[in-house]
Amino acid sequence: MYRMIQLESLVPETLPGVALFIKHGDNHVLYKNPNLSFTQNDKERLLENNVNQLFIKAAEMSTYNQYVEENLPMLLSDDNIEPLVKQNMLYQASINYVQEIFDSPAIAIKQNVERCRNLISLILNDVMNSDGVINALSSLVDHNTYTYVHSVQVAAYSIALHVKMLELDRDELMDVGIGSLFHDYGKVYVPKELLDKPGKLTASEFMEVKKHPVYGYSTLKDLEIFTPVALGIVKHHHEKENGNGYPDGLFSYDIARSSKITAIADVFSALTTTRSYRNALSKESALEIMYGEMEGSFDMQYLNTFRESLC
Repeated sequence: MYRMIQLESLVPETLPGVALFIKHGDNHVLYKNPNLSFTQNDKERLLENNVNQLFIKAAEMSTYNQYVEENLPMLLSDDNIEPLVKQNMLYQASINYVQEIFDSPAIAIKQNVERCRNLISLILNDVMNSDGVINALSSLVDHNTYTYVHSVQVAAYSIALHVKMLELDRDELMDVGIGSLFHDYGKVYVPKELLDKPGKLTASEFMEVKKHPVYGYSTLKDLEIFTPVALGIVKHHHEKENGNGYPDGLFSYDIARSSKITAIADVFSALTTTRSYRNALSKESALEIMYGEMEGSFDMQYLNTFRESLC
């Protein structure tokens, strides 16, 4: 099994000793042995030939992820690297982290909590210092598995809206980011065939999918490392203002503000990302649905602010 890495996010002469592959049809062809450097000439040659992704064996992905995360602060402060490339590096590293953790036993979250906090801290810095978060995240959508991209998008969108709407200290923004990043963790306990089903779910299938907030909340609560703010986001990001949400059917006055804001980020990300059963919608079309078909679902003050932030 192989994992994709974006060519644009690679900094020549810095990669660890991992083998690099190019995808040719259904096959992965070796491009660089682990003992050979990946150079600027390699990168330019690949880009000239419209090769935008390389691949690493899944068994070596942890080595690559650790390398990227250890070097991110240095790379993100390098003035010689274009801002969009820096963002691609940050969000790709975050997506890789989510994939690694979601594919591992739950205890891996506890063992890697510091990695999570470091990445959320860097995302928070990016959100507070950049106007192009949505565009940066959109560029990653077509190259990664939906659940992992979606998790990172929701975390970034949610942090951005919290920063715009509320005066929170950095610790609470960190809790928001962590809760948003893991908001869909319960889906690891839902059969994959239901999550990837191209057609409409049956009533019983939908009932199973709707259990994911409780699955995620229960698992993460037992780890005893998540704050009430983060756990509240995990459990209540599908609650609605009109009380028609799940799992608890809460009305507006009972839903925490962080859950309300993350709900907006969650739906917007889902609508603007290609899924197994439909193509991605434009930002305008997504907002039209959120204001129209989904009327009564969201806190209107927060939704209006989110719409203004997209203009």
